Amino acid sequence: MTIAPALIDTIDAAIDARREEIVAFAAELIRQPSVNPDLGPSPGAEGPAQRWLADQLTGWGTFDRVDTWTEDGAGLRPNVVATRPGSGGGRSLVWAAHTDVVPVSAEQAAAWSGAGPFSGEVLDGKLWGRGASDMKGAIAAQVMAARVLDDAGVRLRGDLTLVQTCGEESGRRDLGCNAVLRRGYRADLAIFPEPTNFAVYPAIKGEVYFRLVVPGKSTHIANRHLVAQALPHGVERPGVSAVDNMLKYHLATLDLERDWLLWRSHPHVPPGGMFVNLNTIHAGPPPAPIPDTAVPDRCEATGSALFYPDVPATEAIAEIRAAYERVTAGDAWLRAHPPTLDIPFGHPLKEPVNLLFDHPGVEAISTAMVSLGEADPARGVAPFVCDANYWSAEGQPSIVFGPGDPSWGIHGTDEHLPVADLLRAVKVFAAVTMEWCGVEDRGTDQPGTRAESNV
Repeated sequence: MTIAPALIDTIDAAIDARREEIVAFAAELIRQPSVNPDLGPSPGAEGPAQRWLADQLTGWGTFDRVDTWTEDGAGLRPNVVATRPGSGGGRSLVWAAHTDVVPVSAEQAAAWSGAGPFSGEVLDGKLWGRGASDMKGAIAAQVMAARVLDDAGVRLRGDLTLVQTCGEESGRRDLGCNAVLRRGYRADLAIFPEPTNFAVYPAIKGEVYFRLVVPGKSTHIANRHLVAQALPHGVERPGVSAVDNMLKYHLATLDLERDWLLWRSHPHVPPGGMFVNLNTIHAGPPPAPIPDTAVPDRCEATGSALFYPDVPATEAIAEIRAAYERVTAGDAWLRAHPPTLDIPFGHPLKEPVNLLFDHPGVEAISTAMVSLGEADPARGVAPFVCDANYWSAEGQPSIVFGPGDPSWGIHGTDEHLPVADLLRAVKVFAAVTMEWCGVEDRGTDQPGTRAESNV
């Protein structure tokens, strides 16, 4: 079905009337501190941005209720949920975003163009600053979409809920997204406006982190030849290099990755989309001004694996574990001194999301965009993971769809969002909301009427 042209014109007029306000709102939200404290120094955590946001949403009168609470004990990391009940008979919708952002490193700050990484500067038709694409621009779009619907007098049939959580960038589902579910906020569909550049992702890869600790036996560096070479019968080896042992497991990791490359594929993911990355490796004692010269007796690696949406997490974990167990079984010393593998480790397991590409939510987004004269959006598998992985595992149907692009400085230098895309997102989000929730029939002489049916 197509949204009535008269209603689209009304929404356009409401956006035009608030154009400067929409941009100013997004810029001010970028200026409000919300660096995730799990990732870097952040005295107020997400609190300043969340409290400012809650004040704005409360003051507008657009929402029946604005709910703010914390789960962290110290009250520093709020979640903010705004609700607007429908008139009845429609489908409910949640727009679910996160307000926390990653830190800006000293190197990134030094290389940042313009007024700085938290300036919210508008320059050359773009909004600049940490969070512009990931994802304060999307928050501005989702809340302003609700506001322009209110301006236009649109009465939704289904309930509308806007969620802004803490902790997403560090996987703190306990404080953020899953706390929202525990508080009772669910819907027929949740849309996560992560930076997809308006592509629709009904499927998301799974992700698991792990830690591998490989033992060795320490000895003086002068004994290296007695560690790495053959010894006469009866001579006890004085040491075993944990680094040498770790190399065997790293090679096994590369072999597993190649096995996946050759024998695993997905119809909607480019080749090579299932892989393992070793993120950190450290051997021996902690770094010191003068490095230790002993053969290391311990080597620790942390890694992460991304796997296709149709691969159960248990299967990916089992294959990683089996690859490392083969190394242990094939080495006489390691059989007697096996490594430890913690999997999952560090972050909660992110199960894959595997909604159908013709799910009603996907079709609603497509219909809404076509109604606006836009091209039918591309449908694919998200190249990143997010809170949608956690919600999907809890039975909440979830789709990823939003403005911004991973190539626009996200988690790096010069993060930005074109102002045109911000305004486009407001219009698209309003249309998607109407298409999914349905709109009350206001009579044939008023904008938004659809004589044949409701949106």
